[in-house]
Amino acid sequence: MNLANIMRYWVKREPSRTTFFLPDREVSWAEMDERTSRLAQGLMSLGIESGDRVAVLMPNCIEFCETVLAALKCGGVIVPLNFRLAPREVREIMRRSGTKILVAEGHLFDALAVAPEADDPRTVVVRPSAEVELGLEDLIQVAEPTDPNVQVEPDHPAFICFTSGTTGLPKGAVLSHRNVMATATERMVCDAWNAEDIGFIPYAIAFTGGLVSMWMPLYVSGAQVVLEPTFDPDRALELIAARRITAFIAVASVWESMTASPLFAEADLSSLTCAATGGMYISDHLIRTLGEKGVHLAQQYGLTEGGGLNIILPPDQALTRIGYAGLPTPQCRARIQAEDGSECPRGEVGELLLQGPQLMERYWDDDQATAEAMAGGWLHTGDLAEMDEEGYIKIVDLKKDMLISGGINVYPAEIERVLAEIPDLSESTVIGVPDHKWGEVPAVIARTTRPYTREQLISYCREQLASYKVPKHVIFRADPLPRSMSGKVMKAELRLEYDSVWTATVQ
Repeated sequence: MNLANIMRYWVKREPSRTTFFLPDREVSWAEMDERTSRLAQGLMSLGIESGDRVAVLMPNCIEFCETVLAALKCGGVIVPLNFRLAPREVREIMRRSGTKILVAEGHLFDALAVAPEADDPRTVVVRPSAEVELGLEDLIQVAEPTDPNVQVEPDHPAFICFTSGTTGLPKGAVLSHRNVMATATERMVCDAWNAEDIGFIPYAIAFTGGLVSMWMPLYVSGAQVVLEPTFDPDRALELIAARRITAFIAVASVWESMTASPLFAEADLSSLTCAATGGMYISDHLIRTLGEKGVHLAQQYGLTEGGGLNIILPPDQALTRIGYAGLPTPQCRARIQAEDGSECPRGEVGELLLQGPQLMERYWDDDQATAEAMAGGWLHTGDLAEMDEEGYIKIVDLKKDMLISGGINVYPAEIERVLAEIPDLSESTVIGVPDHKWGEVPAVIARTTRPYTREQLISYCREQLASYKVPKHVIFRADPLPRSMSGKVMKAELRLEYDSVWTATVQ
C-alpha cells in the first residue's frame, strides 16, 4: 500500500485533467505526477529513505502538496508544521519527530531567526528570500522524472500530526496509510464524494482537518481542489459561484464571516452539495440563514487522533437535529462511558470513546500517552457527549473544560451556545475561574462590535440558563480570541493571560 498509488491511478486514467485550481494557474495530474517524481528523486538524493521524516513548513501553496506526494512516493513520513508556532516550538517538533529534511517557505524559514544547530535537518527552501544552500525548484529541475514506486505496509506512517496543544503539550499522532485511506473512504461513503466534485480549501492545509479529512479524500476520489493561500469571505463567495464548488467544510467563524459579507445576499451557492462545520458550536441563526439559501450546513466531528473524521450529521437533518454531531461513520464505533467505566444509558453525558480503522496507530515516541489514550482498545477522546435512542451523538463539551460549581457540573459549551445567539457578539468563550463560595464559576471572555455591558450579557444568560450556569464574570477584549490552526479557542492561553484578574477575585 502507498497513498501515492492514488496519483499513479489518476494520472493513467485522466492525465490532462486539472487536479488543482490555483489563483494564478491550473495543475494537471500529469504535471503533478512528473514534478513529484522529480522531487521524490531529489529527496532520495539527499538521503531520504522509507520511514524518514520530512517536515513541511509552508502556508497553502502547490509546493506543499507536491512535497507531501513526493515524500509519500519514496516512503517518507510527512510532519506538517503549524506555521503560526514560535521558532522554539517548531524546532521542538522537528527534534521530537526526528526530522531529516525540512522543506520550508523562504520567509517562514527566515523567521526561525536562530543560529543553526549541529543536529538541524537539511533544509530545502521554497521561494528563498536570501542566499540559501538549496532551493526546491533547483532540486526538482536537476532530478530525473522517474517514480521511485516505493511500496509500504498498511500500518506504515504517512503523517505525524501534532495536536494543537489546547490542553497541554502537543503530541504526535501517527496516521498510517491505512488510517488515511479509511478516512477518505468514510468521506466518500457518507458525503458521496467522487471525481466530479470540486473542493474548496482556503484555510491551512497543514492541520489535520485540512490535510487528512479534506484534501486527502478529495485526492483519493479524484476530485478537483480549489486551493487558496488565505481565506477572504468575499472571494470565497465569488469562487464558490465561479468554480461551481461542491464541497466546503470550515469552522463556524468562517461561515459566519461569509453570511456577514455584503455579497452574501446575491451570492450563488447552489453548487454546494456538502457544506459542513466542526470544531465549535454553530448557532441556530447561522444554520437557518444558510438554509434560506438552500445550503444545508451540517455538523461533523473528528479529532487528530481519530484521523479527522468520526461522526457525520446527514445534511438533510441539519435543521431537524441542530446541535448534533451526527452518527458514527460506517467503519467507526462510538461508546459513551461513565466515570466508573460502564457504558452510559442513552441520554446521559459521559466521555466519548471511539474505535475504527481511521484511528491513529499510536503517539510518536510516547508509549505511556498511547496506552492512556487507547486504554481498553478504545480511543478516549476527552470529549463529553451523549447519545440519543437512535444513536445520534451530541458533543457536550471538552472534558477538561468542564467546571464544577457548588458540586454541580457546568459545561462551558452550553453557555457558549447561548452567547452565540447574541447579535454583534463577534467572538466569545467561557472558562472556569476560582471562586471562594462555589469553588469555580463560569467567566465570559468576549469581543463585540456593539457596546454591550457586563450586566446585559449576564442578564441575557440569566433568561436562558439555570442560575448556577450564569457567568459571574465578563471580560471584553479588542483583540481576536487566540485560536489554534484548526479554529479552536486556546483557552489555556486565556487562563494564563487573565490569571491575575481571577486571582484578585479570590484574595
